[in-house]
Amino acid sequence: MKFYIVDCFAEGKYQGNELLVVKADRPVTDEEQQKIAREINFSETAFILSDKQADGGYDVRIWTPNVGEVPFAGHPTLGTAHVIRHCYEGGGNDSVKLNLKVGQIPIAVTEDGMTMSQNPPVFGDIMQKQEIAEVFGISTEDIDEKYPVQWVSTGLEAVIVPLKSRRALSDIKMDRPAFEKYIERHPKNYCNHLFFVGMGNNTLAARCMMEDYVEDPATGSANGDLAGYLLKHNWFGIQDIRYTVVQGEDMGRKSILHVHASRKYEDWIIEVGGNCYIVAEGEWR
Repeated sequence: MKFYIVDCFAEGKYQGNELLVVKADRPVTDEEQQKIAREINFSETAFILSDKQADGGYDVRIWTPNVGEVPFAGHPTLGTAHVIRHCYEGGGNDSVKLNLKVGQIPIAVTEDGMTMSQNPPVFGDIMQKQEIAEVFGISTEDIDEKYPVQWVSTGLEAVIVPLKSRRALSDIKMDRPAFEKYIERHPKNYCNHLFFVGMGNNTLAARCMMEDYVEDPATGSANGDLAGYLLKHNWFGIQDIRYTVVQGEDMGRKSILHVHASRKYEDWIIEVGGNCYIVAEGEWR
């Protein structure tokens, strides 16, 4: 099977979030997909399982190395669309559609590279700041009291945590035993926790802590969740927002995500984009 390694939400090679994309030219079982994801050990691996279908989309599945399949994830969606566009469609088309477990996701070519549209946000529980502080090694004083800590999903859930300072963002460190007890109390919160702080000039800094106790350098799904959160809580003071997120700096994998979101009553637009770079390709035996 042909494979590609792609750096997603990057300003150049060897930045952003790494992705393995496999083009399956033979049947590949769930067990083998899981083993391949574990072998490469990136945060996600994507499998292109079909050519273009009658609905215009490509059938794609996304796997993590330890947790299994996920219905949607941001950088695998963007990176897989980039591979399809450049390696299988000649690079001339202006959009790619992926058929994922969460439904069909359109990805458009834009001035920001490629931009995916995400589902309207679903809002869940508001968490106590004390619980978050205990799990992630920060003080309750580091969490912005003007906004809630809240579960949000635009296809893959994240708990959104507003912080007061860049220093607090750098101080985050997951306490694994405390996290396990926290998840026993809140099993829906098993997935991502995205921490963010405003940096001025429509720029946010963010860090995303994953359910497998590692940090993610760029998280398109959680940043879609964040966009819905910012609109719901009127963080910018307007309901049509454009901003940039810098993620991954604290782990040496700087990532740049460009976000546009708007809300008019219950009509939502959630768009997250960035650039991708193919850094390697070969044959998976």
